[in-house]
Amino acid sequence: MKNILFKILAFLTIQLFISNTCMAQELNFTPGAVNPNPNLDKFIGTWKWQSGNKSFTIVLKKQNITLPPINKNVTADIIYGFHQYNNGNEIFESSMSFQSTNFNDKKSTILSLGTISTNYNELNGTISHLSKNKSVNFEIEYINATQIKLVSLKNPPGIKLVIGNQPDYDWEIILPQNIILTKQ
Repeated sequence: MKNILFKILAFLTIQLFISNTCMAQELNFTPGAVNPNPNLDKFIGTWKWQSGNKSFTIVLKKQNITLPPINKNVTADIIYGFHQYNNGNEIFESSMSFQSTNFNDKKSTILSLGTISTNYNELNGTISHLSKNKSVNFEIEYINATQIKLVSLKNPPGIKLVIGNQPDYDWEIILPQNIILTKQ
């Protein structure tokens, strides 16, 4: 079920990426086209926020992937990654054990298809909120070579369906936001 949800989320996100006319990068859809995005390079790395005994770490990587809905071997750069949230004395959420994998392994918990509009310093995407069994939208702002800001985390808009014996949708987001992360 998790694999199906991941594929649906990836497909919908890529559809949004392709259909959004405000994207900073114009994509070439010619069969076999490779669409690099050097604007993403500044976000790559390990970033950490700490306050007292709480910490939030993200590892962001870039990979050029085939855009599945197109099926013409068209590729584009994406940001994917992993996160860990230490809420006091315990690790509350973590996907760091998979940080040596690539996007195709489907182990990442962070996905972004790039910067939006002409603001190359703003990165939008989704992060899997593991303890809440959902994904939330994020906005990250590039400050400088050593700092980024996790501006916000928001539940995606739309209807939330509960299937079978699943618990009701949990609207709470406990991951920290409006925080400055420092490059490690």
